[in-house]
Amino acid sequence: MKKIIVILSAMMLITVSVNAQIGVKYGLKAGLNVSQFGSGTLKGDGQPLDIEASGMLAGFHAGGMLNVNFGGLIGIQPEVQFSMQGETEDDGGETLKTTLGFINVPILVDIQPIPNLSILVGPQVGFNVYRSMSEDGVSVSGSTLDERLEAMGMKINTLDFAAVLGVQYTLLGHLTVGARYNFGLTPALGLTSVAKDAGMSLSGGAHRVIQVSVGWFF
Repeated sequence: MKKIIVILSAMMLITVSVNAQIGVKYGLKAGLNVSQFGSGTLKGDGQPLDIEASGMLAGFHAGGMLNVNFGGLIGIQPEVQFSMQGETEDDGGETLKTTLGFINVPILVDIQPIPNLSILVGPQVGFNVYRSMSEDGVSVSGSTLDERLEAMGMKINTLDFAAVLGVQYTLLGHLTVGARYNFGLTPALGLTSVAKDAGMSLSGGAHRVIQVSVGWFF
């Protein structure tokens, strides 16, 4: 009986110690996006066509974050955020703008080399929920845009994967300021099955997004 009491007491002490070391906090964040499509290559029956990186588009992001620290150097920070990103193109003196809204879910490792400073790195998956293209004051969005792109053998990829690298500093235990770079791994635009059957392929042209944000941990 004494042995059982000793074992239970030890387990309770270990549980309390572990819980004391793990810190959990949640918060909200918002900020500025500067985004573009990276360079790519379109291949068909003829000579491959190199596509230059697009112009920059200003947008925003906003969402929630959860930070779990395991007692010192390492933690994790999953987030859910709405991100407005895309690109601009110069089309004969007119500006063609592509605006895409994503629900992005980054799952980031939080490395803290010094107190309050976090280096955040990890994968991100994004789900497209809004899309539009505009030129000379005329905008096309949603299913209408999908139909026009499909007629050209193209489509907007609604699932996006990216690698994220950033830094975040926490002031007074609550206020955060941060910057990060989202390096897309999925082409922003893809080809329809009809275009692929015709021997066409498209590589590159993935999202490139710089984010600057402020947030608050409760």
